[in-house]
Amino acid sequence: MKGSVYGADLKNEDHMHIENLPLEELRKKWAKAWNLEPHRRIGRKMLQRSLAFKVKEKNGNGLSSEHEKHLTKLVNAYKKNPYYFDEGHIALKPGMHLTRKWQGNIYSVTVTDSGFDYQNVEYSSLSAIANEITGSRWNGWLFFGIKNMRSKT
Repeated sequence: MKGSVYGADLKNEDHMHIENLPLEELRKKWAKAWNLEPHRRIGRKMLQRSLAFKVKEKNGNGLSSEHEKHLTKLVNAYKKNPYYFDEGHIALKPGMHLTRKWQGNIYSVTVTDSGFDYQNVEYSSLSAIANEITGSRWNGWLFFGIKNMRSKT
């Protein structure tokens, strides 16, 4: 989406004036930029930030492809479950290490772009790794203690 503007007629100097706009004018500019009426509960700060993003996007400084993929993933999660963000999901990012002590041994898993690495083998789920370690069926999030962390957030 880099460079797309969705019908916005924003100029570079508009970016500097966004903060000084009266709320009604800000809402009108936002609606024109996004081709959509803003929800009545979207506050001034969010309108300003969103409009400022449109200015940056128009100037070729929109989302990177990595951020677009991440945003698409979040939107799809929300479409499947509108309560997704209320459930305290933890974002596992590539490079993170998960460790678990099990029966006197310490097991380490690395989060990758496509799943999880355990002992130089790529797995698509933590459950598969937990099953490999224990020899029985486990919820991988529960085994690595992540499920408990979700409810605390």
